[in-house]
Parts: sequence; structure tokens; C-alpha cells
Amino acid sequence: MSQEYLSNVELYFSTDISDGYIQMPAEESKHISRVMRHTTGEEIFVTDGKGSIYKTSIIEVCSSTVTLRIVGTRTYENKFDNVTFCIPRLKSNDRFEFALEKSVELGITNFLVFNSDRTIAKGEKLDRWNKITQAAMKQSLRSYLPKIQFVKSIERIIQLEGKKYLFDQNADIKLKDHLINHSDFNSDQNYFIFGPEGGLSEKEISDLDSSELVALTPNRLRSETAIVTAASILSQLNLD
Repeated sequence: MSQEYLSNVELYFSTDISDGYIQMPAEESKHISRVMRHTTGEEIFVTDGKGSIYKTSIIEVCSSTVTLRIVGTRTYENKFDNVTFCIPRLKSNDRFEFALEKSVELGITNFLVFNSDRTIAKGEKLDRWNKITQAAMKQSLRSYLPKIQFVKSIERIIQLEGKKYLFDQNADIKLKDHLINHSDFNSDQNYFIFGPEGGLSEKEISDLDSSELVALTPNRLRSETAIVTAASILSQLNLD
């Protein structure tokens, strides 16, 4: 099953997979049977969120569950397993969720959401964010369920082992050029740190003084645009 072959299919998600069969959860079952009107004998595709996509045949449709038989499996590599997008809470929930959704569509699977000093909308909405990223995974035919964590400040990110990238409009190095010229990118844990509206505070920038400063474009971008632009640059590069 090539990615091209999957371009026009519906993708569902389940973790209840055993002995060649898949039990679909209630919400997915409802969509399969009542919304899409699939019946016994039809083929649908399911991901386990761990890299595999299964081609299946429907063998039973009940009121709250659909049972599938696996007829084919394809496993995909997570190209960006070592990349984490560190995203601040934004003033606009819509813009924040847009950035999260589009990053998943472009292949990003690890997220750290944090409160910055200049964050206005603080706190976490992990249940909602997980629903958004799961839907984006299925819509874009991805096979890895994104992981989202929340930390109360950027200090927790600073303490993590790995390479930090801080986006600065005035940086001398462009992200694309840096990635092309550094063959060790795949061997490191990489944290891409984005600022909120108004940017990071002077203290936060000072605390991140060991980070690599990189630019995305010559002009200033909104936070959500910068996040999606970085994801797009990564998705277009062959970093193998």
C-alpha cells in the first residue's frame, strides 16, 4: 500500500487490534456505519497511531462497534520523531488550533505547549487538542498519533536534553540552509521554539542564549504562520 494509493481513502483510528482483527471504538463505529453507510464486506483503512495502516474488510456492524478483518498492512517511518515543536499558548484559540492542525498534516508528531511570560490565554486544553490532532492525522493519512504535553513555563523546555532552535527574524542563518548543511540533524533531539504575540520576554530570550538562532523569512510572521512555515520547510526536505 503506497502513500499514493491511499490518497483517496478514508482513514480511521483504533488501538484495539489483535489476532488479525480490529474492533473500532464507538465514535469511529458510528461514523463508519451511520455517516459513511459502510456495510459488511466493504474495505476501509485503519491506523493504530504507531506507524501502521491496515487495509481491512468489515465483517460485523453492531450498534456501538464495527469489527474488521485485516487483509493488508503497511508500516511507515516517522521522519520527525526527533523533532518537537514548542508552541506557546496564543491569544486566539482558533489561530493556535490552526497551527497545531496544519503542523500535524505536514508530519510533526511531537508538541510541547507552554505558557510564556507574555501569554494571555494560559493553561491547557489537552482533551480538545488531542481530538484536533487525531482528526488531522486521519485527514492527512498519517500513521502516527501526535503526542502533546503541556508545561507551565519555558524553563522546563530549557532543561531538556537536545538541540534548541529559536526563531529570530534577524538571524543570519535560514532554517532551510541550516538543516541542509547539518547532517547530524537526525541524530539529535531537536526542539523548535516559537514565541507568542509580541515575542518572548527578554528573560526568556536570555535563558535561551545557547539556542541556535534561525530565520524563516526576511519579513515578520504571525506566530501561527511561523509554526506552519517551519513545518512546511521540514516536510519538503529530504533529511534521511
